[in-house]
Amino acid sequence: MLGINYDTRMSDSFETSDRGNTALKAFIQDQTSPVLTVPFLLGRALLTLTADTVIDSRVINVLAGHGVTTGEVIELADTTSMKFMQAEATGTTATTITLDQPVNRVYTIVGSIVQASSKNLLVDGSVTPQVFSVLPLPNQVGDMVRVILEIRGVNNGAMDFTTFGSAAELLNGCVLRVKNSDGTFKNEFNFKSNSDFIEQGFDHGFLEPKGGNTKTGFVSRLTWGGQSKHGVVIRLDGSLGEELQLLIQDDLTVGNDRFHLTAQGHELQE
Repeated sequence: MLGINYDTRMSDSFETSDRGNTALKAFIQDQTSPVLTVPFLLGRALLTLTADTVIDSRVINVLAGHGVTTGEVIELADTTSMKFMQAEATGTTATTITLDQPVNRVYTIVGSIVQASSKNLLVDGSVTPQVFSVLPLPNQVGDMVRVILEIRGVNNGAMDFTTFGSAAELLNGCVLRVKNSDGTFKNEFNFKSNSDFIEQGFDHGFLEPKGGNTKTGFVSRLTWGGQSKHGVVIRLDGSLGEELQLLIQDDLTVGNDRFHLTAQGHELQE
């Protein structure tokens, strides 16, 4: 944001360029709203709490028959404040789920939303396209500044600009798109290979095995915010049903060991 500061030491609050344009002097100041780092998710099965959560506990109590498996993402949200957290399930019983991090606040039986989702993008979308998304809850609003892609290849899986991770180049590709409030979409781009994603974001790295490991890796970053980038962010308003989506149109279950996409940004300044 622009922090406008009329410093009395400034002899003039305006500047005039050689072209005759007039501009207001301002100091650039970062905002202080909460940061967001959220994975693209699929599923979002609703769970039911049977007891209020306890701060710093890694166990939550849920109704039997929850169906959660290890590695799924559990999201807890307060429907009044819309404060939330996301953590991975590391273990389950019939009525409990153990998380990989402590609960950050009390989520009550009445007034909370609990969901289980998958962030594993290695799915088969060749027949029925699969949609992973960053989907705010109602009354949640955030500005997405960038996305970070991570792919781990299979053992000794070579990767370069022509492959998708360490798998063969895709036929149909993965479409990064925005779902608008009216149900239409803004397709940002489609990537079928490592180089396709690099072409959009440029920042990237091919990672070689280290310390006896046999897995290769590919990471890349696409940034929208900042004057040296697109100069804009992608706003998502949960009350309007807006989403940032990844549409998978191929079978990604072979050729790679892991594929994640994470969005980063911030909540709106209050």
